Amino acid sequence: MFVGGFQYHDAHSIIARVRIPSVHPLIAPFIQVCLLRSRPQDLPASALLVYLTLGLHAFSGTLLALAYQPLPWALALGVFDTAVLALLTASLLYVSRQPVRLQQTLSALAGSGALLGVLALVPTWWWVATQTGGGDLSLPALTMLVLVVWSIVVMGHVLRHALSAPLPVGIGVAVVFYWVAVTLQDRLFPLPPS
Repeated sequence: MFVGGFQYHDAHSIIARVRIPSVHPLIAPFIQVCLLRSRPQDLPASALLVYLTLGLHAFSGTLLALAYQPLPWALALGVFDTAVLALLTASLLYVSRQPVRLQQTLSALAGSGALLGVLALVPTWWWVATQTGGGDLSLPALTMLVLVVWSIVVMGHVLRHALSAPLPVGIGVAVVFYWVAVTLQDRLFPLPPS
């Protein structure tokens, strides 16, 4: 078919040749985890990957906390949140007699958590700016709620594979993890008075 001297199949051929930049190989597996397409056992069991993802998790947590805490507290909160994640995960796998799965599970949880933390930066800063300015909080609150639910589902997905359990069990454990982390954060790192 011709359209102004240009054939349709030529346009299709041009579009097919356009290359979309590929995602960095280190990030791609965690995107797949966040989309529930990959399992923790699909990641390599590597101490280096564990340390790298835990560091990225702490960094993204610090960036999130900077929206409402001064830098020293934000840094402490980012590190604390990552330590709680590691401690809860190690305890869970030890109690369930699956310690051999710790490296892959921690890598999957920390890597996907860091990625979702980066996605949460805009809604978090938006929430704080809107709250300070006295605007309507409904849209940033809804966005943050969607990200929290997505984060819990991703964590549940990872934990169900680590425990060889059904998804509802993984999500239940993820809710407990989330509740423990938020409760400890609220007690140890209260929000500064506005």
